[in-house]
Amino acid sequence: MLLYENLKDHFAKDERLTALWYLGKTVSYSEFFSAIDDAAARLSTVLKAGDVATICMPNTPECVYCFYALNRIGVIAHMVHPLTPLNQLKKFMAAANSKLLITLSINLAQYAPLAAEYPIISAHPARSLGKIKRTLFNIAVKPYKGDRSNMTDYDELKPGVLPPVADRPSSATGVYLHSGGTGGEPKIIELSDDSINALANRGPEALGTSDVKGMYMLGALPMFHGFGLTMSIHAILTHGGVSVLMPKFDAKLTAKLVKRNKMHFIIGVPNLFRALLKQKAFNGAALKNLYVGFVGGDCAPQDLLDEFNGRMEAAGAKGRLFEGYGLTETVTVCAVNNYAYNRRASMGHMLRGLEAIVVNDGETTPLPTGEKGELCICGDTLMNGYLNNDESNAQVFFEHGGKRYVRTGDLGYMDGDGYLYFVTRLKRIIKISGISVYPKEIETAAMEIDGVTGASAVEYKDVGKTKIALFLTGNPPEDKKLIRDKIEAELSRYAVPTIVDVIDRIPQTPVMKVDTLALTKLAEDMAKGEA
Repeated sequence: MLLYENLKDHFAKDERLTALWYLGKTVSYSEFFSAIDDAAARLSTVLKAGDVATICMPNTPECVYCFYALNRIGVIAHMVHPLTPLNQLKKFMAAANSKLLITLSINLAQYAPLAAEYPIISAHPARSLGKIKRTLFNIAVKPYKGDRSNMTDYDELKPGVLPPVADRPSSATGVYLHSGGTGGEPKIIELSDDSINALANRGPEALGTSDVKGMYMLGALPMFHGFGLTMSIHAILTHGGVSVLMPKFDAKLTAKLVKRNKMHFIIGVPNLFRALLKQKAFNGAALKNLYVGFVGGDCAPQDLLDEFNGRMEAAGAKGRLFEGYGLTETVTVCAVNNYAYNRRASMGHMLRGLEAIVVNDGETTPLPTGEKGELCICGDTLMNGYLNNDESNAQVFFEHGGKRYVRTGDLGYMDGDGYLYFVTRLKRIIKISGISVYPKEIETAAMEIDGVTGASAVEYKDVGKTKIALFLTGNPPEDKKLIRDKIEAELSRYAVPTIVDVIDRIPQTPVMKVDTLALTKLAEDMAKGEA
């Protein structure tokens, strides 16, 4: 079934219950489904089944309504980072063969040049908050006053006759997401309704509970992010929970909601949890309301997990922070630690119905338990493929034992109890004098140093020679020799970085991964004396 149908029919919801919480505004399930139908009636006047529409918005109610409305009428939803630069957005829309752009009104000045090629539909950020808050918002952020040719305000898009639910095969592509791809180059991933529903239906299992009805989950990860789209929006709503929408993560507000028993599940990237731990209110008896936290999007340092869980234990709270493993090619989460299954330093147990094998690079025969190789996943959450990229699809998919697997591009292994361990991205293995060096091991060692809050090791070339640069955030020791000595003592002399530099922040890609290309360029510029 379509995402819309699964959302509405997975089980009989009490439509009086809350579906969304948005900056103090609550939306019941009855109001939620009515708003989706209203959006479908509006969007059906400018789109038809089989079209592609781009949504470039943070998590507001209108973003969610439009996403499900597009699905209802059979339009492919092309989800894009809400801060995507103009030229990149133009390339993304052309690659996706998109028909129009749906965005916030505050983005019109930036994206206005696109109106020459694409219709633009804009929604006010405070549309769901009422006239007073909308007026206050307009005082703080002046409305767009430029040429509005080919631009339509969402409320000015008059609804037509609500069409029936689209008769699109649920195995067909329903969503486009962007990813670096398992080979590290940007790609558009095609996800079917079936694959997203398969993961969403296992949502409670992943969360370690049997019932999430009426429970609140943080919805701060934007919907262009597979983890955010599937878990904090589709999974929680499919099972009758509440998605707490935040256009931008607010650690102070999150801590308050935990205290008020309106935040039971928190999912996010490592920096989100670090910001939360800095909140004074995120402490003591209030923490007893938190059921579980999951960190994804990037590898979580063990010290973050230990600090978070130590605070929970000190408060006598049950809640714990767990780490899992996934990639957009498998609709994100495929293995997870939870209350039932967890093992320190692992990425967790495979979810029911999903399997992992480990193979040598480019091969298809599984390696023995405990041997390191490329992690490969099979199951019902696999992507349909990369859009218009037959070459990459041929490289990433393979058959073994009558099952279809996708190569993850990650080096890892499985232990005898079925726990998955991630070592590093295969593309990030650095060869120094013929010896394999793993950046993740360098980063892990660096994170153990007092004062270090972030670490990223990258390969760079200096006069044709391969070297390693280590970039740190926080307040590490000024004497870089201490850092190099620790890495050499714990790893090897081949892993010792030539460059050790402290930067304000680790740059990220549009899909919230470490931007290793930017760091590599910075290292090469430093080697040339240009930075």
